[in-house]
Amino acid sequence: MILAAVTGAGFPPPGTYRYTASMAGQTIGSWSVTIARDAADTEIDETTSATVMGLQLSATAALVLGSDLAPTKYSGSYHTPTQNPTVSVVLTQTAATVVGALNSQPQQIVLGANTRHFVVIEPGLLAGVFALPAQLDAWKDPAVTWITPASAQAQALATNPTTPIVRPAGVPAGDAVVSIGHPITVTIWYDPSSFVPDEISVPSQNAILTRVR
Repeated sequence: MILAAVTGAGFPPPGTYRYTASMAGQTIGSWSVTIARDAADTEIDETTSATVMGLQLSATAALVLGSDLAPTKYSGSYHTPTQNPTVSVVLTQTAATVVGALNSQPQQIVLGANTRHFVVIEPGLLAGVFALPAQLDAWKDPAVTWITPASAQAQALATNPTTPIVRPAGVPAGDAVVSIGHPITVTIWYDPSSFVPDEISVPSQNAILTRVR
């Protein structure tokens, strides 16, 4: 479940939000997202740049959300020393079509059993994770169907049961927290008044993204 009081529907206001990333205590790069909104949609545009195990990696991505914060479109362009794949996802309420990346043919994905919404999260990128606190607060869903664009795979993403979580040093005292328990543990500390994440940690990778203010 969400480890925070219900604060009502909301989403981070338009603007650019910047983050630094560290792995095992070493800074590896920078992530940023820019939010733009109109009467119908919210768009999250991402730019990332990192050096991991000596490899230069970068990506751009755009995630479009409808008025209910459900994803409707995603596009990503990824750059490594040997490959420059691109991927796109088009979603309805019950199905999604993934084109590109590791798949030569379009892949069809249906909404998972016992879930009502998709989320689109590319591992290592920020846009989909940035939207999660606002989406889960608005939907009140204990689980959603997570689409990974690069692999065109889908699986259940579920929040943790209520367990004590120690507030890291540097996280504002008023922040709320979302704890993801499946398929990978992720902790997102965020400002409950704006839904802007302040810290995102992935313990299994010893990785932390920290907002730059």
